[in-house]
Amino acid sequence: MSTERKRCVSTKKDGTPCQAPAISPSGYCFMHDPNRASARDEARRRGGKNSCRTARLNKLIPSQLRPIYNMLGRAMVECYQGKLDYRKTNALASVARAMVAVLTAGELEERVRDLESKAEAKK
Repeated sequence: MSTERKRCVSTKKDGTPCQAPAISPSGYCFMHDPNRASARDEARRRGGKNSCRTARLNKLIPSQLRPIYNMLGRAMVECYQGKLDYRKTNALASVARAMVAVLTAGELEERVRDLESKAEAKK
């Protein structure tokens, strides 16, 4: 009995045989299976939405800071356009830095507490 996996029966755009494993009874991989066109389209949509810069950035920013980040972005644009005084923009940035420092310290303290409690539980 062969342990080698079956390969897709389709060919790639350049004419070479597809090397992906066949997942359907018809011998196609996910990308070439005509019966999975809607699932493939949905996967592309989800992938595109989750890989855009905005989505990646939103994942990096803690949820508590998202409104502040957006407000600072608007303030920067307004300052550049001359609608907001640079001193107010500078003050907003200083307060935001302080808020981030407090949030970061709180998260770090929480992580240390979690690690200490896990270490105590192992004893």
